[in-house]
Amino acid sequence: MNVIQIENWALEIINRVEANQPIEDSRVELKSTWLDSNERVARRIAGHANAARGENILWLIGVDEKKGVIGVDSSTDLAIWYSTVQKCFNEVSPRLTDLNIYRNDATVVALLFETDRAPFIVKNPAYGKTKGDSVEFEIPWREGTRIRTASRSDIILLLSPLELLPDIEIYSKNLSATIGGIDSLGNDIPDRFDLHLELYIVPKNGTDLIIPFHRCKAWYTIGHAVSQFPFDTIRISPGGGSNYNSSDTIFPSNLIPSTLNHKYTTNEILIEKAGMVKFIASSRPPSISSEFKKDVYVEIHLFPATATRPKVLTMIIPYPEEKKVRHDLRL
Repeated sequence: MNVIQIENWALEIINRVEANQPIEDSRVELKSTWLDSNERVARRIAGHANAARGENILWLIGVDEKKGVIGVDSSTDLAIWYSTVQKCFNEVSPRLTDLNIYRNDATVVALLFETDRAPFIVKNPAYGKTKGDSVEFEIPWREGTRIRTASRSDIILLLSPLELLPDIEIYSKNLSATIGGIDSLGNDIPDRFDLHLELYIVPKNGTDLIIPFHRCKAWYTIGHAVSQFPFDTIRISPGGGSNYNSSDTIFPSNLIPSTLNHKYTTNEILIEKAGMVKFIASSRPPSISSEFKKDVYVEIHLFPATATRPKVLTMIIPYPEEKKVRHDLRL
């Protein structure tokens, strides 16, 4: 993951916090200040990294889930801080990429940990110091927000082949709102939200990626509301346009494919190699009124056919301009 992707991920989380929305991404940890206990930090990082099973995890230092961005003390030397934390690991520690993000005159430090070398084992600080304590090492595991010792089933899961979810870049996003009415045939047309995304998907491990539509879910939240509303229908198809110029007679536009390596039906899409797809979802909101005209938070779960967990995408989209269904509009 490059620094642009790290910054985008961090900003999405920060936007979510500032919108007073809960952070439901298990790969993210928010800390208002630097933790000063090396053993406790190492155990928490190890537990978080082990439970991630090969997926990157992100820590944001200087962000409080209730207070928002509060910034961090710039006097802390990250190199020294992490080198002392690494001494608490046995042999291997997660690789770290750090990035400073400036927000509202405050500095947030984003720490991206790579977890593909799990299991991560930490030293027991009490070993050799407490009488009768013969446990030298521990495999920590994160469950919810707490850290515990890994169970046998956790270790079996950890040692099984890594289930690497695809990398997905949100290339474009658009949300439209349509106020219902009566069409020319006298049919009632309900209010509707339509979400259109272009996603660039890169499968992992060189294997084909199959995404059944019935295993995909998407929700949206308007403004600071607590309620989530589902998108009723979801479809994914090969997509992405081309930079074709109509004046260019060398390659006719109808011969230029929108993307390579994709096949799809009404029920699923097969992604053989990296490429662009179109994601379309629709919803019938309870109503479209002035009190709802705020930024819209969208959360999407894409669930590959062979996966045991989804690929989660989150984004904040400005409230869209509304279109009205006229009585002479034939749909």
